[in-house]
Amino acid sequence: MNTNHKPFVTFIICFMTVCVSFYVAYQISGSILGKSKITELANFGGLTIEGIKNFEVWRLLSSQLIHVHQKHMIYNVLSILFLGIIIERKVGSKYMLAIWLLAGAIGTLFSTQFTPPPWNTGTGASQAAFGLAGFGLILVISKIKHGYLILSALAFALIPALYLDFKSVGYPKAGHSLSFVIGCSLAIYYLYRIKPQYVHLAQKS
Repeated sequence: MNTNHKPFVTFIICFMTVCVSFYVAYQISGSILGKSKITELANFGGLTIEGIKNFEVWRLLSSQLIHVHQKHMIYNVLSILFLGIIIERKVGSKYMLAIWLLAGAIGTLFSTQFTPPPWNTGTGASQAAFGLAGFGLILVISKIKHGYLILSALAFALIPALYLDFKSVGYPKAGHSLSFVIGCSLAIYYLYRIKPQYVHLAQKS
């Protein structure tokens, strides 16, 4: 089993997120580090229920690249970068892309159900980061991946994010929680798929 995949998808996702989020912030505020009003982000690819009803499915991707606060974007990108490099090198680009697409998009869409209009526009990379954290945690629990490096990446991605959740609403946000569960589910599926390979290796030894 190849465990030395190159983390190309991780680098591309992080690069795109930084570029697009800075560009949108500049268009809205005049500064790449400026705050973008959530009510304006729907015009720049934010995820809305109305958009999905109109078959604007591209918003499932674009919404993950834009942020209200650019400092938060940088934190999200670092979380995805640290976890993504470890996970993608272990499981490959296909799973990395699946985590970002599914956990990110579904979690972002779900999050729009818990905010009243006109602020119910889904944005940000937090959901994808939680999905990667869920995937990584299952790898650690199953002992597929272990060590201080992945534990440090998990702590970096989860502890500040959960602190902000509890500070703002008193519990983990719904979109974050769902994305975490999706990440865990994808990891369990991955373990189910690779199990025959471990059995084959055990029989050969």
